[in-house]
Amino acid sequence: MTNELAHSAPAASPAGWYPDPSGAPTLRWWDGLRWTEHTTAGAAGASGAPVLRPYGEHLVHTQVPAGTPTSTPWIWLMIALPLLGVIPLFGFDMTGYMVDSITDPMAQFRMYLDPWYLSALVLGWTAYGLGVWFAALDRAELRRRGFGRQFHWAWTFLSSLVYVIGRSVVVKRQAGRGTAPMHVAIWTTVATFIGTMIWVIVMTAQLVQATMEYSGAYAGAL
Repeated sequence: MTNELAHSAPAASPAGWYPDPSGAPTLRWWDGLRWTEHTTAGAAGASGAPVLRPYGEHLVHTQVPAGTPTSTPWIWLMIALPLLGVIPLFGFDMTGYMVDSITDPMAQFRMYLDPWYLSALVLGWTAYGLGVWFAALDRAELRRRGFGRQFHWAWTFLSSLVYVIGRSVVVKRQAGRGTAPMHVAIWTTVATFIGTMIWVIVMTAQLVQATMEYSGAYAGAL
């Protein structure tokens, strides 16, 4: 921005559309700290003051300029995070653990020291924390790009999928597009669920087979 824009900044004003300080008959986005490059058509009021709107017009979502990017690196990282907590499951020897539990009652307690179990636990909580952080970074980036409304990052505490869906809906209302992260997140969740169910079915079948073999060997020994 030019020095003229810097000196005419609306100090201590909230983020929003303000009359362009350059004198152009447009509105320029003030992100709360500085003027951005985003402008939109609108009637200019007094310089440095928000443009007054008719009552109820604030309920209409402000449109961002055409071509404004709707995706950020943070939203894609957030979508990929849940996979971190699932990967260690496929390395855990569930069959061996269950067979050992039959012969040794103390085996069930040793699971809590198993490296694969601990990895899944640590990665799961790490993914949860990173998801909240990435959501906050994503929201801040959307605000910097001129999106007047953003889905709050705190929804990630409930579920990262909730944030991705809500964020995509709010972004689409202002840009007319931007639902790709929502579709990818939903399909990733479905694929993860199916993969986990297949793993459970395979582990259950192996467990039943191992139990029958152990029971047969034990009966033969008697």
